[in-house]
Parts: sequence; structure tokens; C-alpha cells
Amino acid sequence: MRQGLKGTVMTADSSPENTIPPEEPSAIVRNLGMIKAAAIIMGVLIIILTVIVVGTIASRLAKMSAPPEAMTITVPGGTDIRSASRDGSGMLLVVDTPQGQQIWQVSASGKRLQTITIVSE
Repeated sequence: MRQGLKGTVMTADSSPENTIPPEEPSAIVRNLGMIKAAAIIMGVLIIILTVIVVGTIASRLAKMSAPPEAMTITVPGGTDIRSASRDGSGMLLVVDTPQGQQIWQVSASGKRLQTITIVSE
């Protein structure tokens, strides 16, 4: 014997107790535009600040390694400069003084750092 659902009609139940209210979107979905904007702004700020930091470091390094444009060295009367050479931190001067020959180490700013007196035996 066959049994079926012949003649049965399905109808939608529209009673108030079976209706589900639509879900409110989550906070992430509601604020997605603001989150995207904040991420883009922060990315741009990171790039700008990185460029500023690299530029500052580069300019300071350039100023440190650049030799002075002009330097004035005052030598005592009766002193003759025989030779001069430049090294990384300043200059070396070989001078003839009334006391004998000397080697002066001079800073990049022109200040005498060390004096070596050469004495004959």
C-alpha cells in the first residue's frame, strides 16, 4: 500500500511568535569605512615620518663629515709653517719655531690638540 502526501498543501505560518527580527550588523561591519580610513591615514603617516627620520639622519651625517669652509690658525711670532697635511679629524702641521721643529695636531675647528717637539741628539 502506498501512502503519500497527496492533497497536502504547505502554507507559511505568519504568526507573530515565529517571525525573527533581522540581525543588526556587528560593530566591525558598521564601522568598516572608518577602520579603512584610519588604516590608510596611519600608513601615510608611517611613510612620511620614515622619510623625515631618514632625511634628518642624512643631513646630520653630511654636516659631520663636511670640512669647514675656512679655517684660521694663529701661530706665534717667529714661527714658520714648513708643511701641512689633512687627516680625517683635522690637520697636521710641521712648524719651525725658535725652540726647534714641532709637529702640531690641529682639530677641524682650528684648535691645537697636541704639540710634538722634535729634539736632535
